[in-house]
Amino acid sequence: MIDILSPLQGVRIRLHLLFWLVIFSSVWTGQFLELITLFVLVLIHELGHISAAHSFRWRITSLELLPFGGVAKTDEWGTVPAREEVIVALAGPFHNVMMVLSGLAFYHAGWWTDDWTRYFVQGNTMLALFNLLPVYPLDGGRVMQAVLGRGMSYRKAILWSLRISAVFTMGLLFWSVVGSSFSFNLFVIGLFLLQANWFAWRQKEYQYIRFLMHRRQMPVPATARVTSIDARDTDSLLKVIRRFRKDAYHVVHVVDGKGRRLCSIPEEILLKAYFDDKKLQAALGDLIA
Repeated sequence: MIDILSPLQGVRIRLHLLFWLVIFSSVWTGQFLELITLFVLVLIHELGHISAAHSFRWRITSLELLPFGGVAKTDEWGTVPAREEVIVALAGPFHNVMMVLSGLAFYHAGWWTDDWTRYFVQGNTMLALFNLLPVYPLDGGRVMQAVLGRGMSYRKAILWSLRISAVFTMGLLFWSVVGSSFSFNLFVIGLFLLQANWFAWRQKEYQYIRFLMHRRQMPVPATARVTSIDARDTDSLLKVIRRFRKDAYHVVHVVDGKGRRLCSIPEEILLKAYFDDKKLQAALGDLIA
């Protein structure tokens, strides 16, 4: 019997094309041990993400393994607290750190050779450091987006994290070509990350709408911080909604052209006008009239 609480329950696991290329390359060069080690390191890295996500009751549908990590598809896109996003993202590199410490312990116990320990430690270190780059959808890119959301609106956090991610991705591609020697593997990985960034950019508004829908449907968390937004009565509802932050409860203070406060509107009323009444371009003054 399979435990229904198992983190892998219902999760489809498959290998990305890049991983198949590594497999064929390893078969061609006879590096079977290196291939098996890479597969195990990547799998443990991703199991760290899945275990952390499972502890928060995230719904994970599939996992795609790549040579430098993986991509877990969930139903919690833009709907979970930033704290959970950071913990889940860092759980993968954390498992690599623990494997490094374990490898060093095995070496000092006399169970592992110098060469094998060096390879094992370097593999885990490179896997952890690469995934901590501020590039989406790597772990560092997800952490960056969550951290940016603490100081700006969630929509701006999405936009800026993807812009920064694109800059670093282009840097990886540039380095793969003009470095000390051309790195085909790094070039292919850079192309994959560039494609992932482009797809995420096209989906940015959908991600933001999911965030708003979750705020509309779910009760406000007790830990949410109250955030005040000052807006003019001529500002549109859409403009104000785009200033909403994650992990915050919003109260909008409406002022007229002379700076006099007209009223304060809780976010429930604004979200109702946004989703139910479809008054996206309506001015706040018209909503309170």
